[in-house]
Amino acid sequence: MRTRITLLALALLLMAVPASAQQLFDFLGQTVVPDNVGGMLNMDSVVRDPAPGTTPIPLDFANFEYTLVVTNLTLDSGDGTPASPQNYSNGTLVIYEDNGTAADYANPATFSDGTAILVGNITTLNRTMFTLTLGSAAGWVDWTGGTRLDDIAPVDQLGWPFLTGISARETNVEPGYTEQWDGKCEPEEPIVDVEDMSWGSVKALLH
Repeated sequence: MRTRITLLALALLLMAVPASAQQLFDFLGQTVVPDNVGGMLNMDSVVRDPAPGTTPIPLDFANFEYTLVVTNLTLDSGDGTPASPQNYSNGTLVIYEDNGTAADYANPATFSDGTAILVGNITTLNRTMFTLTLGSAAGWVDWTGGTRLDDIAPVDQLGWPFLTGISARETNVEPGYTEQWDGKCEPEEPIVDVEDMSWGSVKALLH
C-alpha cells in the first residue's frame, strides 16, 4: 500500500512540473545562393539567446559565441524565382562554440574556427521566394555528431525542422553574400535532460 501511495505521489509531482519553454536554436545570418542546379548553398550565422525560450541543450552565451554554419547544400531543382521554388538536399549544418575570434562576415572563416558541438545533415530543404526580395525556406535536420551530441537522446536526434525567413534587400545583405536568413532549428517536441538515478535511490523512495 505504501509503495502505491509513493508512486502516486511521484506521478503527481511530475504532473505539477511546469511545461518547458519553447526550445530552439535561433540564428541570424548571411547566405550564398547558387545560380544553377548542382551548385551549393552556404550560410554563416550567429546563434542568439532565444529568451524567453531556451536552447535545446544548455549554451553559455555569457562566455562563448555560438555560430551556425550550413555548407554544401546541393541545389537539385528550381531557379529561385517566385514561380519556381528551389529544392536542396544533403547539406551539412554545424553549430560551433568559440571564445576566441568573433564572427566577422568580412572573414567567413571566423564562423567555423570554434569547437563543433553539434553536426547535422540537412536532408532536404525547400526555398521559396514570394517576391524578388522576400521568401522563406524549410527543411529537415538529422544530428549525427559533435562534442555535445550525447546531450540529445538518440530518439530525439532525427527530424528537426529548419525554418527561416529570407530577405534579399540590399540593405540587409553583407558584401559577398546573396541573402539574409533569420530563422531557427528546433525539435518537433521539447527534449528533456534525463538525470541518472541508481536502483538504490529508487528503492529508498519506496521505504
